This record gives sequence, structure tokens and C-alpha cells, in this order.
Amino acid sequence: MKPQLTLQTPLELPAHEIPNYLKKLWISKDELDSGANTFSLIVWQPSWLEQCFVKSKLINGPITGYLTEEIITAAKKLILENGLPLATPLQSRELIDLLNKNIFDDSFEDLRGQFFESSISTLNPRRIITLAPTIQDKHDIKTFVSAYCPLSDEIRDQTICGDLVVFRGSIRSIVTEGLKIIEKLSIDDLPSWLWWNGSLDDSPEIFDYFSKEGKRLIIDTANGSSERCIDILTKALKSKRAINDLNWVRLKSWRESLAMIFDPPSRRNLLEHITQIDVDIEGDNMVQALFLISWISDKLNWQLVEAKKENEITLIKFKRDNGDYILTSINPMPIGNPSIHSGQVIGLRLISKVSKDPKKNTCIILGSESAECMRLEAGGMADMHLIEEVVPSFLMSSEADVSKLLASSRGDTSPLFENSINITSKIFKILKF
Repeated sequence: MKPQLTLQTPLELPAHEIPNYLKKLWISKDELDSGANTFSLIVWQPSWLEQCFVKSKLINGPITGYLTEEIITAAKKLILENGLPLATPLQSRELIDLLNKNIFDDSFEDLRGQFFESSISTLNPRRIITLAPTIQDKHDIKTFVSAYCPLSDEIRDQTICGDLVVFRGSIRSIVTEGLKIIEKLSIDDLPSWLWWNGSLDDSPEIFDYFSKEGKRLIIDTANGSSERCIDILTKALKSKRAINDLNWVRLKSWRESLAMIFDPPSRRNLLEHITQIDVDIEGDNMVQALFLISWISDKLNWQLVEAKKENEITLIKFKRDNGDYILTSINPMPIGNPSIHSGQVIGLRLISKVSKDPKKNTCIILGSESAECMRLEAGGMADMHLIEEVVPSFLMSSEADVSKLLASSRGDTSPLFENSINITSKIFKILKF
């Protein structure tokens, strides 16, 4: 049985010494033990909300970088107590600024990047570099390095050693001192990912730096302004850079549920007579709803005609090959709880009219819960044939979703997602102007 080496205690080193230290760390007489042949991952992990809560003594430390139930509960309570809109996302600048006024303790231990979630560790990453910016702008950069080497006794001579590097300090210090060192830490022969685990409005100069370096991107368009998110998506496609979006990943159950409804041959004809689609969302971030509508239109070969906003509702019109029009709408809905993921789809109503007789037409309703199904059903469609389904909610942690993407080792953008991005960007461009 092979020995199990324990995780090395994080060692603080000057930033400029890290590249040489890591080279010496992996020098071995056995070339097979020079490190895992998997991938490297750069993680932007500001954890602004957790930093503010811990340093304001509203929750207990240390700072870990994970969005725990304790943080979510505390954030929702703060939103309600201060009269912020219920759709205020947890990554919003308003919430961070509100907390930042009360920070008075800067002594808490910061463990960001010094350990990582098991769903990612089981993939045996070769190198994880964590950028951990501090909420205070006067912090000089500190860098830490540690190594792990859990040797497997199942596969002979398998090497799964890796290392963890952390850059902690103000954003200014990370830009001026950290980026040039990180460039020296790249492993050319391995796939390299950037996971932007925060708002896409954060530090665009850092994000753009890594995207130009050719990293495969993992983002979440539920975090950030719609304009910034869609700009990142379209630029990634133009530069042929692989991009994955957790906001798209969370749509999987909706796409699967809708596809299953039309799977029976007896219902295929309904697809050719769709006249209306209504999508309800939490809050006003419309990106996920645009993904869903774009995916449907792409699968059915609809052509975009126009898009406009009427008050808070977004209206998008498509045309079929036979000249018939389809009207789709995105409706922001008031919610009873502050939202974890801004703009998540909570309901969809699809109407297919095959006859002038309402009883021969079909209304399909998908909801995230039965109450949402009832709300959509109350929209005057009770005289139609009704198909209802509650879409199962699989709200996994971001770390679990990221581990699935990394395990797939996708070196390019999913074709389905790419087509949806193209249509979404066209819609958004029309709405913008």
C-alpha cells in the first residue's frame, strides 16, 4: 500500500520566489512523480460578502471563500432589514457597500485558496492559483504556497501531486505585482482554466488580462450587469475561446423538462404551431431567460424579427419559415425571498394553436413550484388542453457545478450554448439601441 502524504502547511514566500520554489519542489529522480498531468486552474475569489460579514463580526470567521448557508441567511436578513429590493443579488455592490461601512476588525484568519472543495480535489488538479483580493485597499500582496500528494494505491505509479498558490492583497497590489508572477507559473502542456468566482463587473482589467492569455473560461452571468456579461460571451466566441457559464448550466433541468414534454410523437405537431412563450424570472437580470428563449428558437429554426421593452416586460418576436409569428416575453416577478442567483427562470408558459377552436389548442406550463404553475395557468388559458409540470430544482454549489465542467475537459464551447449566445447577443443589441 502506497503512503499517503499529508497536505503541506501553507508557506508564506515573497511573490518573486514562488516560481523557483515550485520548480525545486517537484524535482524528483522519478520523472513520473513530477506532478499530476491534469489541468491548472486560476480562481478569482473575492468573497466580498463573506469578508464584510466576518470583519463586521456578524458571522464567525475564518474567511474560507465558500458561500455557506450562514452567509446566505445573514445576507437575506440584511436585505429585508434595510428595505433593499427582494431581487437584490448577493453579489450586488449595494449590499457590499452597506456592509463595508461597518467593518472594524481586520484580524480574522483568511483561508481562501489554502484548501479546496472535495468535488474539485477528486479531479487531482495539477496547480490551483487563487487570487484573493482584500476588501481594504491598503493591503500589500502576500503569497502562500503549499503542496499535496495523495498517492493512489489503486493504479500503480499514478502521480496525482499538485500545488496550491495564493495571492492575497489589494486589487492594486495583485495587478502590479501578482499578474507578472502568475504568468511564470503557467504550465504550457496542460489545459488552463480561469474560474471567475464573483461578479463579472469586478476588476475588468484582471479578467481581460487572463482571457487574452487564452484561458478556458468559467463564469456566471447571474453575477454582473447584463451588458458586461453578454459582452464577455460574444468576445469569447469571436476569439474562439472556450467559455462555460454556470447560468447556462442551471438551465439544464428546464431544457430537459421541455424536451421530454415534446418527446412523444403525438406532440411533435405542437411545435409547428407555437404562437406564444412567456418566461417569468426572479429580479431583472434577463440573461438566463434570453438563453432559454434563444435555445428554443434555435432548435425550431425561428428567425428573430424584433425586440423591445414595454415598462419592465421584454417582448421578442420571431418568425417561422411559413411566415407565422411567435411572440415571446420575459416578465420580472416579485419574489418572497432575496434571490441567490439573479434572474433565475421560475416559470414558462408555451401556447400552441393548431385550431380556431380553443379546446383543440394546448397550453404547456413549467414552474419551479406548484404556485408558479397556478399563477401561469390563471392567465386565461383554462379553456385549452393543459400540460403542467414542476421542474425539479437541483441547486448545487458553484464548486460542484465547476467540478462537472472541469471533469468534462471540454476544450471548446458547447455548440448548443454557442448558438444561444449568438441569438441572445442579437436580441440584446436590438434592446440596447
